[in-house]
Amino acid sequence: MVRKTILIALIALCGTRVAAGQTLVLDSILGIIEKNNPELKAYDSKITAYTAYATGAKAYEPPQLGAGFFMTPYNAGMWNEDLLAGSPGMGSFMISAQQMFTHPQKLRASARYMQSMANVDQEMSKAMRNELYSMAKMNYYEWMILKKKLAVLKESEELLSYIIKSAEIRYTYGMDPLTAYYKAKAMLGDIKNMRLMIEYEIRQKRIALNTLMNRDKETLFDIDTVYAVKDYDLQPVDTSQIHNNRSDLKALDQGIHLLTARQNYERSKLKPDFGLKYDHMIAFGAQPQQFSLMAMVTIPIAPWSSKMYKSSVKGLDLEIEAVKYQQQALLNNTGGSLHSYKEQIKSKKQQLELYDKSIVPSMKKNHQVTLIAYEQGKEELYMVLDAWQNLKLVQLSRLDLLNELLQLQISYEKELEIK
Repeated sequence: MVRKTILIALIALCGTRVAAGQTLVLDSILGIIEKNNPELKAYDSKITAYTAYATGAKAYEPPQLGAGFFMTPYNAGMWNEDLLAGSPGMGSFMISAQQMFTHPQKLRASARYMQSMANVDQEMSKAMRNELYSMAKMNYYEWMILKKKLAVLKESEELLSYIIKSAEIRYTYGMDPLTAYYKAKAMLGDIKNMRLMIEYEIRQKRIALNTLMNRDKETLFDIDTVYAVKDYDLQPVDTSQIHNNRSDLKALDQGIHLLTARQNYERSKLKPDFGLKYDHMIAFGAQPQQFSLMAMVTIPIAPWSSKMYKSSVKGLDLEIEAVKYQQQALLNNTGGSLHSYKEQIKSKKQQLELYDKSIVPSMKKNHQVTLIAYEQGKEELYMVLDAWQNLKLVQLSRLDLLNELLQLQISYEKELEIK
């Protein structure tokens, strides 16, 4: 009768589901983050801005207009024609226009430099997205583990409640000591306390995910508890794969292109610019109308000006070399991290397999045997409680181990930017 009651309680427990608003799977959360997260939107705006700068970089300098007196005496009486003195008048009013034409190579180099800045931010945006995805996965899977722990605690709470009621009846007939009854009550209180702590942690995970999705922090939703253990421990670590997948490495590539574009822009400064200047003089008195038309050219190869451009080009060579060393260091560190994660994943999977095939089944069998013996009056309530306590600890330890394995998978995916 006791076993039947316990079985009914467990079946009812397994059939109970708690609805907490909309249920979101991981891919849906990642999609909302990509669409709504303000950090990613900030990169999009910067990329658009640099693209606009690149378009405007090909524009010429604005024309210059001027107007004023030219070679005009301070004595205004001398401006007009004086027939008696034989003077046709002096001075004129000049209108001037000037246009400088930047060397086309300079304009192209400037545009490529601006576009290179957009390309760097494009890769940095992907790196930021990978970081946000990783944070979302961590919170998602930790929430999933917490839900599974709640299920274990719920099952334990139901079982303890039944044992307490049974102990009250058995104590009435002198079959169980009162101390065991109070021990069971204390265990039940501990279970409720653990449940409150886990529910608090779940609320924190929900707030973290809502923050990443840029939603109201109090928005209620639930998550799916389906997960997959990947075989990353069996995959080879390929340097070319790392380079092809990592956005921060690609950002360094674009950084080299940016420095090269800047270097070409500095070299282009050694090219001359050209200009035209036209002046029209409206003469006073009887003087004829006059004009001036001049062509201009800059001479940037002059020693006192070219030194700055040449030193910039040399300095940028050293900066490019430094970025290449950064790439090598990042590749080396990433390769080491991936090898480490592979070994840790392999170890955690072996431990998890041991829990699933040996430890948890043995503890369940021990608990069942002890409970049957208790029902038959062959075992003390203390032994039942100890067997239950050991089973609960093993189940929770297994979930902690599963969480560690999933977090290692997330770290591995973060290193290779696997969604």
